[in-house]
Amino acid sequence: MSRPSPLAISVSSIRRLLKEETTYRTELVNQESRLQRLESEGGEDDDGNREWSVRQEKQAIQETKAIFEPLREKLLGAVGGLEQLLNSPQAEQFSEEEVNGARELIAKAKAG
Repeated sequence: MSRPSPLAISVSSIRRLLKEETTYRTELVNQESRLQRLESEGGEDDDGNREWSVRQEKQAIQETKAIFEPLREKLLGAVGGLEQLLNSPQAEQFSEEEVNGARELIAKAKAG
């Protein structure tokens, strides 16, 4: 089995980071929904731990939000590396289809 090209490695890395970002965004929406439900229920629940549950959910939301900035920096770093690769003489060895796919992925990563 041949080694993956530097382009394939960079593209795969960016796809993984984009997927990770999407997963965390989905998790944040779910956490905020749970928090809203907990806060709207009011009163005490059966085991009397609603206040604790609300605090825990708020903490989880803050921890999830804290992930986005470092993740975005890592993603932009990977995009920068891919852009350098595409602008290097080494880019001539890649097919036009691979280069176009990489450029589309760069645009998607920068838009997010």
